[in-house]
Amino acid sequence: MLLSWRVRYLDTRDKQFKDRDLWLETNALDPVTKAAVEATHELRDVGRGREMLRYRHLFHEKRYTGDELNELHTRHGRIDFVSIDNYFEDEHGNELTNKQMAVALTGSPNAIMFPPGAKQHDIDYALADRRPIPVDQIVLSQEHLNVLGYFVRDLREMLSSAFYNDGPGSLVSAGGTDFALKTAVTDEEIRSFVTIFRRLYMDGEPASFLKAAAVFGDACQGYSLANWVKGVAGEYEKELDEKPHFAPFAGPAGWSFSRKRLIDVFVYTQYAHQPDGRRAHQFQECLASAGGKRPLLTWLFLTELWQCALHMRNAGVVIAGFYERYCQYHKVSCDLLASVRSDNPGLGTLEKKEDRRERILREKTDELAAHIWTERGRPEGGPAQFSEEARLRLEAAITGKADVRGEIA
Repeated sequence: MLLSWRVRYLDTRDKQFKDRDLWLETNALDPVTKAAVEATHELRDVGRGREMLRYRHLFHEKRYTGDELNELHTRHGRIDFVSIDNYFEDEHGNELTNKQMAVALTGSPNAIMFPPGAKQHDIDYALADRRPIPVDQIVLSQEHLNVLGYFVRDLREMLSSAFYNDGPGSLVSAGGTDFALKTAVTDEEIRSFVTIFRRLYMDGEPASFLKAAAVFGDACQGYSLANWVKGVAGEYEKELDEKPHFAPFAGPAGWSFSRKRLIDVFVYTQYAHQPDGRRAHQFQECLASAGGKRPLLTWLFLTELWQCALHMRNAGVVIAGFYERYCQYHKVSCDLLASVRSDNPGLGTLEKKEDRRERILREKTDELAAHIWTERGRPEGGPAQFSEEARLRLEAAITGKADVRGEIA
């Protein structure tokens, strides 16, 4: 495996940010280290794989020519890339924190530097007086308490879903300019996620994300955490009206549709509703912007869906924490309709039909293999050596292709 890692570093001598290209050929490592490095890389979370930092000393800064890169690619079969969010070094390869960079750039020991991508509400919260929210001094109406209760109920369902935890998948080349979409989750799991997501997303829902954020913000007005939640909700709402985050294949003009339009056309034509003429036309417009490539458009939809869920989660865990403390202190509860899942803990506990069939066939195959082994004098190697014969005879008997003695017809 050939690993490439572009690291951003601060040269403290001239106070300039620069890039260095690091490379590692894992085939040159001893077998144990090679296996450890490759396993760590393969098991990483995209952008969060700080575990790779323990192997930083194995990477070396190099600048290859195009011919050299082609030769390396041919030799290794592929080039994989290491990426770690908010990781910076100095000119000597030592990691720098945001605080250390701020001091190095300004010379002031009191300087503060915020990570890339920090929004104004993040900065305001970091600098604010973080007084705890006094739940004993706050009174919510039953209507507002129900909004928070239903929001928390659905948020928990969303955070436990397979799609939220495994992400939107990858778009891979299918030859030429064609693409293929690959995901860890099934179509059924995506549909399940959309069912939950739309309850938090749609404006018409009584306990949507934006309504819950507004209730929390109003109830806790004046406290820094309430301002931060309002900031996250405002950023979420603003981004919905912008073009999608990801545009590697959109060309210089970018996409012709907003994130909200993309999510809406999929929800209204593929998942929650049968499409009417207007929504069907909007879907075709989005598809045309993607060059008619359905996998590309679907990947973009799933990516934006997941990004929206991350916003909901970031502010939602704060709202959920407040809701739980409020209910506990005031000894109140919401008269909520529990989710089907929480009311029925037995859902999913029975074997699926195919799993049950395979288990029974496996058990009976093992029994038959043991019988054949005994019948043939218990030769060395045990019953397992007769498993294939036993399975064939068993399936032939079940399908009626064998006589009553189990002999294959």
